[in-house]
Amino acid sequence: MTQTIKRIGEKNITEEKLIKSVYKSLGAKERFTRRVDTSYIRAHITGQELIHHPFWMVKSLIVAARPPFPPKKIPRMIFIDAVSGYRGIFSHVPTITEEEAADGSIAAPFLRNEEDIDIYIRHVQEKQINKQYLLKKPEHEVVEKTLAHLPIFKVRVESAEINDVFYINANTGESEAFLSERWRSKKDLLQ
Repeated sequence: MTQTIKRIGEKNITEEKLIKSVYKSLGAKERFTRRVDTSYIRAHITGQELIHHPFWMVKSLIVAARPPFPPKKIPRMIFIDAVSGYRGIFSHVPTITEEEAADGSIAAPFLRNEEDIDIYIRHVQEKQINKQYLLKKPEHEVVEKTLAHLPIFKVRVESAEINDVFYINANTGESEAFLSERWRSKKDLLQ
């Protein structure tokens, strides 16, 4: 079975770029071993799957009063990891496309509905956005909340030198080790 999801990004990286990204994700000890290179990694991949990781994307409008002038309205895009609760502000608005995804490839969100993320939105507004304003704090308007999915390659490499699972962003090739640690620890969840 498949279902239509909103995907963050447009297309996946190539197989070659994925192997190079796994190599870059290795620790210094493994990378400086002479036997370990991209062909070694390719030969020792024991599993590779594409997972779609859920993120809430919130379009927000910051309304900063500046009497006697009209208020200044600044758009911001807040993201909230629906599994770990990790949150922040996008530096730029990512492309969202619709895509068919297998049911087994979609990670189950811990924060399932829009009401669950309200506390996380307020946390970003108070701890990250409001810090930029020294005197009067701005008003915040939530324009839209959308559940989107970030495609991530989960790659298992097993050999004498390497025995690890790597999470690689399927759009950029960047390592998602930081996020994967947060999925396990759940230390960003608010009560």
